[in-house]
Amino acid sequence: MRDYLLYCTYCSVYTLLHSYDKDTGMFLGEYSLLHNDYTRDSIVLNKFLLAHLGHALKGIPSKTDEYMEIICNAKRFLQDDIDKYVEESKERRLFAERDRLSERHIGRVQVYMIKHLLDCELADLGKRKAASPAEGQVLLGKELGMKKALQIVERVLADKQLT
Repeated sequence: MRDYLLYCTYCSVYTLLHSYDKDTGMFLGEYSLLHNDYTRDSIVLNKFLLAHLGHALKGIPSKTDEYMEIICNAKRFLQDDIDKYVEESKERRLFAERDRLSERHIGRVQVYMIKHLLDCELADLGKRKAASPAEGQVLLGKELGMKKALQIVERVLADKQLT
């Protein structure tokens, strides 16, 4: 897998893009030794592009002499702030995961509420007395429909992939 950097020839400053992640459609971004992680977002790249508007920028692939020369001789953009950006990025990912889990838990509570409402409706149907044989058939159909709906809800609640 190839790594890349973006180099401003005017300022002699670079930012490391690292490798391209096809799943997210983004570069891994700057790397922090302190946090042993990448930014995994484009915040540093965006700041780099804004800071170097109108400058000649050059994308350089790794494993080239030019890449090594730039790493050794040029200044790294926002070098002192990389750890801060990686930490913020990790916090955003953690928050997004917590948000996803809480949405999932809310969904489970809603399914339990649906199950409870279906149970109550089934109990009410069981208490009704039919005035005619035709009405008895209608009530029986409603009861069978409620039981089938409850089976489906219980199957959803039992499915481990959905929890």
